[in-house]
Amino acid sequence: DGGTAEYTIMVESDSSTPLSPPDYGTSYVSSSTSFADASLISIPITITGSGTITDLNIKVIVDHGYSEGLRWTTVSLLSPYGTSIILGAGDQIGGSWGANTGQLYNTIFDDEASTGIYSGTAPFAGSFQPSGSLASFDGQSITGAWELLINNGTSSGGTGTAEYTIMVESDTSTPISPP
Repeated sequence: DGGTAEYTIMVESDSSTPLSPPDYGTSYVSSSTSFADASLISIPITITGSGTITDLNIKVIVDHGYSEGLRWTTVSLLSPYGTSIILGAGDQIGGSWGANTGQLYNTIFDDEASTGIYSGTAPFAGSFQPSGSLASFDGQSITGAWELLINNGTSSGGTGTAEYTIMVESDTSTPISPP
């Protein structure tokens, strides 16, 4: 059954200059990819640009078909160098995403965020520190195939979609050598 919602927004303003939105650097966007029950998927982004990473952030959207699906889900980022960090994981697999957690909605993982991902609440809109450190990618070349890994451990209607954006600041220094 549909319904109607009414609301009022009241705004006070002044003549001051508004704050600029944060600049996360150059953005690289993946396509939206479906995932199934009890599956591991990889969502690639191939970056052909060059530069040495000085700061990397990632925006993630996960729409899990099961309202508590993130409890059995791990989200990780894998660099072209083979470096992998866990962005977040469910409480059923060693992380702390709790009950009623099925979505990440424009969740920005940023080492400089003031709140850790496990201190947030669903749908985790805004900026959060990841479980692992994105600084692990600093000094690496941005060039190559990046992968967002979604390890979906639920078989309770756990299908869904995921996509992400890598937001990177880089410079022209020489990157560290790959392993």
